[in-house]
Amino acid sequence: MTGRLFQGRRLESSFAIASALLVVFVVGAALAVVRGRLENVLRRGMQERAYSVAQSIGAVSTPSLLAYNYVALKTAADNAVEDPGLAYVVIHDKEGQLAAAAGALVQDIERIPGLPEGLSGPETRNVYLGGSEATGEPTFESIVPVVVEGSKEPWGYVRVGLSYDSMNAEMRRLTLGMVTLGALLSLVGMSIGRLMARRIAAPLRNLADGTEALSYDDTSYRIPVRGAQELAELAQAFNRMMDRVEEKANESAAFQNELGHLNATLEEQVRARTRELEESEVQYRTLVEHSPDPILIVQNGTVKFFSRAFQETFGVTAQQVEDPHFRLESLFAPDCQSVVANRLKMWQLGKVMGPAMVTAYDSAGRPRELELRGSRIDYLGQSATECLLVDMTETQRLREELEDTQRLRSLGELSSGVAHDFNNLLGAILGRVQLLRKRGFSPDVDAEMAVIEKAAQDGRETVRRIQEFSRTHTDRPFEPLSLAEIIDDAVEITRSRWKTESERRNVRVEIVLECDKIPAILGSATELREVFTNLILNAADAMPQGGTLTLRCFRRGSEVHAEVEDTGVGMTEEIRRHLFDPFFTTKGNSGTGLGMSVAYGIISRHGGTIHVDTALNKGTRFTLAFPESQVVIDDDHKKVADAPRPERPARILVIDDEQPIAQLIQDALAVEGHNVEVALSATEGLKMASVSDYDLILTDLGMPDMSGWEVASHLREQDPDLPVILVTGWGTTIDDQEISRSGIAGVVHKPFEIRDLVDTVHREIAARKTTVPV
Repeated sequence: MTGRLFQGRRLESSFAIASALLVVFVVGAALAVVRGRLENVLRRGMQERAYSVAQSIGAVSTPSLLAYNYVALKTAADNAVEDPGLAYVVIHDKEGQLAAAAGALVQDIERIPGLPEGLSGPETRNVYLGGSEATGEPTFESIVPVVVEGSKEPWGYVRVGLSYDSMNAEMRRLTLGMVTLGALLSLVGMSIGRLMARRIAAPLRNLADGTEALSYDDTSYRIPVRGAQELAELAQAFNRMMDRVEEKANESAAFQNELGHLNATLEEQVRARTRELEESEVQYRTLVEHSPDPILIVQNGTVKFFSRAFQETFGVTAQQVEDPHFRLESLFAPDCQSVVANRLKMWQLGKVMGPAMVTAYDSAGRPRELELRGSRIDYLGQSATECLLVDMTETQRLREELEDTQRLRSLGELSSGVAHDFNNLLGAILGRVQLLRKRGFSPDVDAEMAVIEKAAQDGRETVRRIQEFSRTHTDRPFEPLSLAEIIDDAVEITRSRWKTESERRNVRVEIVLECDKIPAILGSATELREVFTNLILNAADAMPQGGTLTLRCFRRGSEVHAEVEDTGVGMTEEIRRHLFDPFFTTKGNSGTGLGMSVAYGIISRHGGTIHVDTALNKGTRFTLAFPESQVVIDDDHKKVADAPRPERPARILVIDDEQPIAQLIQDALAVEGHNVEVALSATEGLKMASVSDYDLILTDLGMPDMSGWEVASHLREQDPDLPVILVTGWGTTIDDQEISRSGIAGVVHKPFEIRDLVDTVHREIAARKTTVPV
């Protein structure tokens, strides 16, 4: 019933009807309660009134009852019914007979019921005049017995009937008022309910509108946040939902736009991607095919892919490599094969392992030092190993050359220090012998002294070779040279060895010269002839059964190259590593072991390099490279004139901490007529120079208290024109630029020839053109 009442109605109408029904129910309930209460109150009032009236009438009528004065009783009854609320007044005598009656119903007394039986006291009752309860007129009746003092029996009864009309009229007025009030309250309740329903339903209507807007893809709709907390929270939740929906809608729109763009350009992208993949594949294949290092893919020990460099390096054909029985490790040295096989297996299993250094043999049978690198890849759906063989032969060679250079430099520095000490000793020996021979001893004694002089000179040459080994500069300016002419000279110098001696042993050594027209180089002809002489002699010794010695010179870039190649016995790797070490020789007592070490030093001083390619029983090739010179060769050479003898003796100071050398110089120059003084320390020499005048000063380079450079610097401060000659056992290791900066007039190298010492002194004295008087 209730469901049908509210079904299909708007929330606002349903709420208004419910409010009105609630008010009606409340008002009806209140009306029923008030009516019942009021009816009870009125009934009690009627009862009390009827009893009071009956008591009053009984008190007035008592005498009349006692006297059976019916007239007086009638008068009392008539007086009582003047009250409009009384319907009737009936008085009965002691016997219960009607004594008097008054009121509207007196004419129809039969309608009034008789006295109840067994009446013993006051009593009230409802009587229905003229009929039954259903048809009679209801009247409230109060019966009061009239009791006389001293008598237990009543002398009569007074019956007072009160009509319900007044009470009913009052009840009707009350009911009408309550109904009117209820109607007004219902209207007010309906209005309030409608207003409240409208306020409650407004957010719901907004929610419905927003939901409907969302159904039309309108995500901009928002509900105002107001009203009750629950409704405000509902609005906020809806707005947040709409924000998310709008955000997702925007993302979806952007995605749809991007998807549409991608769909529109998908075909072009596919073509572009395909083109890129093709280009990438071409680039990768080009890179692999043009890589100088072999690249392979090995799967389960079988070579699945190989680059062209692999075939060229190892001299194998595609058919050989593609043979199922071909194994990559077979190309490597026996001691490296297990390493290669293990690395290939580990890399294919995904193990991370560093590169391995292995030795393989190229197509010419030459050993190649290779760095084997690899990693796991997927090839044709299965794991495989991608290998890269990096040729480290040249790198290894350069590393070894660097080690050789460092070792040779260290040996050179050590040998240079030893040579300095030997020069001081040989200087004293050679100089003293030459002075003694000038005294005119007997031929036998002079011959013995000549042997000592020759031995000292040979020792000096040996020390010079040791010093040449450690030199990185030259003691005199280089001049432009023709490398082809140097080679021709070296061939002629060594002709007796490679031609005469070979023919005497019935062996033929053929010389082949292949020299192009090449630019000049800067260098020392004497030193370079020594280099090529050593190389030719070594080559002849390396061909005891004869052979061909080829000498080439050609231009390569900005360098001039020379090659000396023989077809001799070659060298082992161990011999090649020590080839340039001082005193290393394979000729036993017939060799000094200094030829190649000196050659190495000479080439280094010329700014060049020397490289050796050799294999046992396959000959040796030396390749020399020199920087090209832009200076044109001038065939006119200046000759140094002999030093003139001074017109008068000179005053000379010799500063040297080695007394034998200082005394030797003093004696040699004294023989020439000069006045020579000696100072055995730099400090003493500077003190003597500060108090005396000298035409020339000779000073040692290495002294404990002060170097020769410092001595020269102090002397220049005293007299800038005073010539200073440096006498040193360090040989040609002295820098020419340092000599020029220090103002050194000349250098005499220990061990010196007496004639060279005298010529140097005379030349510097003549250059000064002044003589200090003795």
